[in-house]
Amino acid sequence: MLDSTRCIRARALGAVALLAITATTAHAQDAQATDAPQASGNLGSDIIVTAQRRPERLQDVPVAVTAFSEEMIRNLNLNDAIKTAQMVPGMIATHNAGLGTANAYYLRGLGNSQSVATFDPPVGTYVDNVYVARQNANNYQFFDVDRVEVLRGPQGTLFGRNTTGGAVSVIMKKPSDRMGAKFEATYGSYDRVTAKTTVDLPVSERVLTKWSAYYVYDKGYLKNVTTGDRLNGERNYGFRGDVRFLPTDDLTIDLSGEYTRNTGTYLGVYAAPGASDRYKTTTTPDFYNTRNALPEGNCKGDPVNILLTTVTGNCSLTDSYATTADVNWNTDAGNLELIAGYREQEQGYINNYNGTTTNVYAAYILADKIRNHQVSTELKWTGEAFDDKLKYVAGVFYLREVNHLASADFQGSATATAFNLLQDRHFRQQVETVAGYLQGDYEVVPDLTVTVGARYTYEKKSIEYFDSERFPGFGFNSADVRAAGIPLKLTQNRVTPRFAINYKLSPSVMLYASATNGFKSGGWNGNAAVATRVLAFEPEVTWSYEGGVKSELFDRKVRINLNGYYARTKNLQITSGIVPPGETVIVSLARNAGTLVDYGLEFETVFAPVRNFEFFANGSLSHGEYSSVVILPGVSQALQISTDTRPVRTPTFQFTGGATYTIPVDALDGDIKLIGSYRHNSSYYIAVLNTAAAPREDFVDLKVSYEKTDGSFGASFGVTNLTKQETITANFLSLFPGDPRRFTGSVWFKF
Repeated sequence: MLDSTRCIRARALGAVALLAITATTAHAQDAQATDAPQASGNLGSDIIVTAQRRPERLQDVPVAVTAFSEEMIRNLNLNDAIKTAQMVPGMIATHNAGLGTANAYYLRGLGNSQSVATFDPPVGTYVDNVYVARQNANNYQFFDVDRVEVLRGPQGTLFGRNTTGGAVSVIMKKPSDRMGAKFEATYGSYDRVTAKTTVDLPVSERVLTKWSAYYVYDKGYLKNVTTGDRLNGERNYGFRGDVRFLPTDDLTIDLSGEYTRNTGTYLGVYAAPGASDRYKTTTTPDFYNTRNALPEGNCKGDPVNILLTTVTGNCSLTDSYATTADVNWNTDAGNLELIAGYREQEQGYINNYNGTTTNVYAAYILADKIRNHQVSTELKWTGEAFDDKLKYVAGVFYLREVNHLASADFQGSATATAFNLLQDRHFRQQVETVAGYLQGDYEVVPDLTVTVGARYTYEKKSIEYFDSERFPGFGFNSADVRAAGIPLKLTQNRVTPRFAINYKLSPSVMLYASATNGFKSGGWNGNAAVATRVLAFEPEVTWSYEGGVKSELFDRKVRINLNGYYARTKNLQITSGIVPPGETVIVSLARNAGTLVDYGLEFETVFAPVRNFEFFANGSLSHGEYSSVVILPGVSQALQISTDTRPVRTPTFQFTGGATYTIPVDALDGDIKLIGSYRHNSSYYIAVLNTAAAPREDFVDLKVSYEKTDGSFGASFGVTNLTKQETITANFLSLFPGDPRRFTGSVWFKF
């Protein structure tokens, strides 16, 4: 291990030195360029991002951020949030076990695979700059998206709490001042059908509107040999309306509302007898078959009642409602922006997590009813001072969140003939947080800028437990938790600073370094079956130190962005199985594990030697380890985290590469594009106690498309996972499989 660590450090230092030499050599070539890089050359138009809470060119932002434009999303088949995340250096994205609607993002070793509201995700999700607190239905479908930004590393100053790993920001398109419409439809393997449409209907020069809708159906690729059902499919649809008011040239008011309904299971495969060296497991997964004993049902209603009266399940249903208001006022002194959002989710699911047990009454089944709603408001001011040498952003933020959970789990003996209730729990959690932030970028001397910023956050959480009404004698209440000496209220005050410096060697080459702090909220072991296990855990705190180069060289034919980082996270929050002292059954416990150290090198490159050809290569080389651990008293050594335990979802090497070749065809009045991509991950653990691992992963995608010159019509045909790469993404009583090979054809129109 020591040799591999030295190897990673040596490679990282060598790569940074090599790029610095390249950038310095290119400086002479770029010295005669204009003061600001132009969107010329073969790399195409610049991508504008808001990674520092103001519009800037991607290449001018001294932050590790990966951005995807609308064209990139279409070319690479990035139709939802989880597929975009799979293209980001240092990132692993999977569905939560059991829920196809929920994404678990891991960035630089930090992530959360639970949907329970008492355990927050460390990678924040934002839609139109509004924070989405829960990850129950965060696999956002991309219909009429302008761009997606993925910020790597802690974002505690400008984005706030729960971004120790990073942030995923989805920016929707705004209404156009011209009437128009577009429609896209696809059909592919497993009877997957999608349809998306958007219509722009301006009412006047001062009132613009846009209406969008989408539909997704997937039969499912997991065959249930016990019931004959097809699982791991989905049926989703949604509607969105946007209105833009332009009362004056300096005032813009954007209002939006959306409703989405998401269904989708994500269940595990049959575990065949015999240990597997490939997956580091005691059984061998049988792709893509399961012996799940529970027939598929419908989760519309009370999940527990549905399970007990119909003996069906393996279903999920999430209704989401969201409204957003964004008021932007440009003044001579600066820009004032008000961002307000309301989001509500109602979710029910019934999951049988045993892919091997054929007696439905013996299997472990979880039936949950969840309600979340949140209100957030942010007031942000951006401006410049001292002859534009100082650029600053300041703001205040407020969030209130209320979460309800009613959860029952069942499991019986191998010969059981009726459902055996293990526990029924019901809690209500409230979260309230207030923050203020300020960041300034000051150009000390020409081309040398120093950044200093900080955010102050106050957070208050409370939780109430209630006795079971539907099963008298089960459950517990708040008095039971207090009697166990466990607090029902948690408060947190924290300042998260950021320090950075960047220097422009030329208009197209920038060096930068930063030190950034972030924290993730503390909470409770909310899924506890008894009051004594509702244990509180501390906030997770990360310091990240980073340095890098952003460059566009050789007359914008080559883009090379390279960064190295070292991150130290104290009180790392994990969920793992333990056997409590005096008991014999493994239970799940959310807790602080110790200190995680993660460091590595990340790169993003684009090479466009001629206008009709473009190649990209992204990747990371990283190392994660526990530098210290928390030992649980009375728990067996086999269920403890140790300094030899490898952090989950942290592959040593990741690589994503691809190419697009455009062939103009005058006879067809359009272009034919040949697109190919390759994605590689070295083997990595997916179980906290290292009892299961994903093998080396190699994914190949191919696509051919045609589009008219004016963009009014297009069609494509492609394949993802061409080589039928088999992999597992999670391990909870079953091994959960990755997506199989898929063929897809699509067509789109624009009027």
